[in-house]
Amino acid sequence: MPDSAITKTTLNVNGASLAIEAADSATLLDVLREDLDLTGAKKACDNGECGSCIVMMNGKPTKSCLLPVSRAADKDVLTIEGLAPEASDLQPGEDLSVLHPIQQAFIEKGATQCGFCIPGMIMKTHTLLRNKPNPSRDDIVKGLSKNLCRCTGYTKILEAVDYAAELINEQRDAAGPVKPDGHAVGVNVARFDSPATVNGAAKYAADLKMDGMLYGKLLRSEHHHARIISIDVSEAAAMDGVEAVITADDIPGTPFLPNCQPQVYVFPTDRIRFKGEALAGVAAISEAIAEEALKRIKVDVEVLPHAIEIKDAVRSDAVPLFDHSPRVSAPQEVACGDIEAGFASADIIVENEYTVPVREHAAMEPESALAFEEDGKLIIRTGLYHAFVQGTESIANNLAMKQDDVRIICPAMGGNFGTRGDTLIAVATGLMTRITGRPVRMVFSRAESILGSCKAPSVDIRYRTGATSDGRIVAVDMEVLHGAGSWAPFLIEKTTKGVELCFYETLGALLSHATGPYEIENVRARAWDVLTNGPRYVPLRGTNANYLPLAYESQVDLVAEKLGLDPLEVRMKNAIRSGSKTHFGQTLTEHVSMVKELELLRPHYDKARARLEQRRADAEGPWRPGLGMGAGWRNIGYLNTKISAGCELDKNGNIHVMAGTVEQGQGPTTQFAQIAADSVGVSMAQLRVTLGDTGAAPYPVPTFSSVTTVGPGKAVQIAARELGSKILDAAAELLQRDRSRLEIEGDGVRVADATDIRVSLTEIARHFEQTGQSGLCEAEIDWKGEAPTILYGYNAGLIELDVNTDTGQVRLLNHVNVTDPGTRVNPLAVDGQIDGAIAFGIGFALTERFHPDNPATLEGYGLPSTRDVPPEVTRLYVEDPLERGPFGAKSIAEHPGISPIPAIINAIANATGARVRDIPATPDRVKAALEAHAAD
Repeated sequence: MPDSAITKTTLNVNGASLAIEAADSATLLDVLREDLDLTGAKKACDNGECGSCIVMMNGKPTKSCLLPVSRAADKDVLTIEGLAPEASDLQPGEDLSVLHPIQQAFIEKGATQCGFCIPGMIMKTHTLLRNKPNPSRDDIVKGLSKNLCRCTGYTKILEAVDYAAELINEQRDAAGPVKPDGHAVGVNVARFDSPATVNGAAKYAADLKMDGMLYGKLLRSEHHHARIISIDVSEAAAMDGVEAVITADDIPGTPFLPNCQPQVYVFPTDRIRFKGEALAGVAAISEAIAEEALKRIKVDVEVLPHAIEIKDAVRSDAVPLFDHSPRVSAPQEVACGDIEAGFASADIIVENEYTVPVREHAAMEPESALAFEEDGKLIIRTGLYHAFVQGTESIANNLAMKQDDVRIICPAMGGNFGTRGDTLIAVATGLMTRITGRPVRMVFSRAESILGSCKAPSVDIRYRTGATSDGRIVAVDMEVLHGAGSWAPFLIEKTTKGVELCFYETLGALLSHATGPYEIENVRARAWDVLTNGPRYVPLRGTNANYLPLAYESQVDLVAEKLGLDPLEVRMKNAIRSGSKTHFGQTLTEHVSMVKELELLRPHYDKARARLEQRRADAEGPWRPGLGMGAGWRNIGYLNTKISAGCELDKNGNIHVMAGTVEQGQGPTTQFAQIAADSVGVSMAQLRVTLGDTGAAPYPVPTFSSVTTVGPGKAVQIAARELGSKILDAAAELLQRDRSRLEIEGDGVRVADATDIRVSLTEIARHFEQTGQSGLCEAEIDWKGEAPTILYGYNAGLIELDVNTDTGQVRLLNHVNVTDPGTRVNPLAVDGQIDGAIAFGIGFALTERFHPDNPATLEGYGLPSTRDVPPEVTRLYVEDPLERGPFGAKSIAEHPGISPIPAIINAIANATGARVRDIPATPDRVKAALEAHAAD
């Protein structure tokens, strides 16, 4: 049995002396979270590298996940909850002055997003500003370089720290939260959830507890590939304190894991196909007992050869992953025009090969779930971006239940980016609860999350481009080997029936992005799925959008270079326009913004070119200045779907917005409130919003593909307008006035020319109840358009950087990013989405690469830090209203991260003449490219 020695300790936490009993192995973080319910400090990395667990101990920042609790005895510990204790119950819109100035600054500057890492950021900032009251940007960057964030891109955090210094030094007064007067849309309204995230009150799934709760754990494979001979759980099941052990044999329904590539098993029965694959699970009365039980499960295997890289998996002697199928699928093809005639008409032909590695989502919150039963229903509180199809439907299918008997409630979610469509943890905890009848909580370690979670695919690309002497691209021939991991759609017809794939779950979706945002007459694009020994692939901040720009944008620059033309002009000549026909036969007519974005970028590009000449004249030592640009496109939404939402006048006179969308840091809670406030005509103070709860907000819609604002947001607008109309009808009846003379104002309705005559919303709600009318209005919209994609978002940008020719190091200086959000419902939130996407693009270009034999840590993966983002970021917007969007809004979450990837690679080539074709462009790869260029 595991060691259970208990020691009594006295802790001084947030000014209170507390006597506790803790296991000798417990860390300070364990005690704060599990014994004292101070969950603001987060467990995110398990090794002290992320900073999310930071608290103050005797005035110094301390990584509480590493500190044995015994070493905190009699020390003064300050957690985020103690920084401004009087603000523990602060609600949206209330006076922020009760918060610490640092907390105020993070809210006002829009620095929170998902909020998971923010308590650690704030505590580290507390020390930084005490030691350096007037910090420079370099001081802030260095001071927070060990605090990792995935959502924000760091830019707003750095701004918030600088602003906090001004507040603390009383150089200015806090502006306070914006309270819209008249109109909410287009205003920088503070996020509704920001008060809870900055003071540690927000509850994520791992923060939740219940009486009698069991602790779930999964057994993970240590092998990349092996044939399963047997799994013996008898010794684990016989342990005292073990309440359930589950394997594939215990799943009573139809095994099924969704998330773009539907996998038809939960636990493998015949083979292990990747390192970190879940094989079995345990539920026990303590985490220690559960971990010990995993060690007692005996897995007998025959280890098989594995192939992690595409080049190894396509070899004729590669061992198949499935007995019934080869590793490589049949090709899919999209074509237009006459490819041979196109190349025959070209004056130049450029052909190259490019590779993009497997990439990790690296959401700061590891996967976690709490399952329990209530009133005959299975309830699971976990983060899922589609609480219905990838929640209730998937879980019900696996557990042989009715879908109506499963409820998903999404708590605060520490980021997504595509990973939270996998229901493994929800199915496992749900099954354990069904078996034991007790609540079960499961939290993945960071290593489990990195090794076992779904990934963005690797791609090997061969790209051939033909162009005429004036820069017109006349032909593109592309071949892509698509590293699908251990599962791919082409397997489904051989393993199960009845699973339908949407277009964006096929290679056709990848091929639809083949040309980039350019109109090209002659195209042939082919792709093959390749099974590799890794987790199955899912989207990562944009299905298919960020895999190909390295290739098509490098080719555009090479065409320009070979012809002696300006790269911007070549892009302008070939850019998709309204009325353009794509290579897959779709005529684009709706909000086609590529040319406008390039025009908006042009003056910044011209200034950067002028600076480049001076920078080159001033360059000394090994640093070489460069300038690069990039562009891209990304589908928004999906076809033939109905999207719905509801707005209700509750008994307290508040407007309650309900949607199936989930809050994962992008801000729909606040933006839906803004949309509803203006649509009904009430103030933001009258709004409350429920998202991501299949019971309380039964409006199925996934939160992906950049559809949230333009789709569900539009449904919210329509429902809110209908509710506003219904309120005016009721007021006209109650006041005995003509409806045309009435207007909604604040918390009631008044007569426009007799302001003293009014009726409150509470009275109207009572009227609805007394007359048997519902206060709920629902709206459903048809999301449809011309196949295969209704709508695109476009992105253009430039990068100024320096390259060290001795070390291969790349130093980013300035980035300009142009996007097309239409009307910005909340400009501050839109800025934050841009910044976060930029950091993704930077990471993809320079640092990020998943390999199962690398350290399973955030640093081992290459997650960017404050040191990696450029000091200057300029965001430019094409704000032409989109007719189908709420108040003209489009969506923005994913495509702004496209242009930084090729812009960085093109800038490296511009600086050195050496082109990196395999990302990330690590210093070693840059040096190798320099050496190869010198040898040419």
